[in-house]
Amino acid sequence: MQNSSNPAIKKLRKQAQESVGFGAQNPASYGGIGIKIGFFLLLTLVSAIVFVLLLPNMVNNGSFAVLLAVAAIVALISGFVAAFVPKTIPVAGSIYCIAEGALIGVISALFEAAIQGIVLMALLATVFTLGIICLLYFTGVVKVGSGFRRVLMVSLLAIIFSQLVFFLLSLFVPSIYAAFYNNFGLQLVVSAIMIVVASMSIFVDLDNMAVVVENGLDKKYEWFAAYGLIVTLIWLYIEFLRLIAIIASNRTQN
Repeated sequence: MQNSSNPAIKKLRKQAQESVGFGAQNPASYGGIGIKIGFFLLLTLVSAIVFVLLLPNMVNNGSFAVLLAVAAIVALISGFVAAFVPKTIPVAGSIYCIAEGALIGVISALFEAAIQGIVLMALLATVFTLGIICLLYFTGVVKVGSGFRRVLMVSLLAIIFSQLVFFLLSLFVPSIYAAFYNNFGLQLVVSAIMIVVASMSIFVDLDNMAVVVENGLDKKYEWFAAYGLIVTLIWLYIEFLRLIAIIASNRTQN
């Protein structure tokens, strides 16, 4: 999810610069991007609902872990394909949303079973955050320049590197894993950082949309812009789930 702001559409700005003054016969529009965002959201939502309804049967027949692993693998592969072969986004992006919907549905159901109301709170937090970011971006309060993008890229690389190091260390020193998840303050800080970086990614996703539309790129680029935002929104929702769960768990323990 950390790659959502750039890999899928990182060539858009270069493509836009090359197309200035030429224009497309069928140019992209914000409305077209909005329709494609709605399409991806619908796929994700329907997939999540279907897998939630199937969850009891999956648990009973023992296929829960297998299907969850398959969904994770499909999401990973389709995500990489969409990121590095952008022209496949209409298909690969759709497959990604279906697979992620399955994962989100199951994860949300498990969280909801443990903490009642957490899914609604995470959804509202995601929507509210998106609304605030859109307001700040489209009113010009926050501008996405090269400096902003560099800070985001460094942050994303730092997250990826730190997660990799943490994973490797936990394999050889299991106590590190336990120490992290027993430290409420550290968990809270890490979760908050993730949410901030995901929010920064949304600013870049919105700026990529503006690049597509304002430079008159072809309508096919609407898929790139829509996919970038959807991936980031999924990431943001999961991070809010995690944050709320951390806070609720700490309150229960105290």
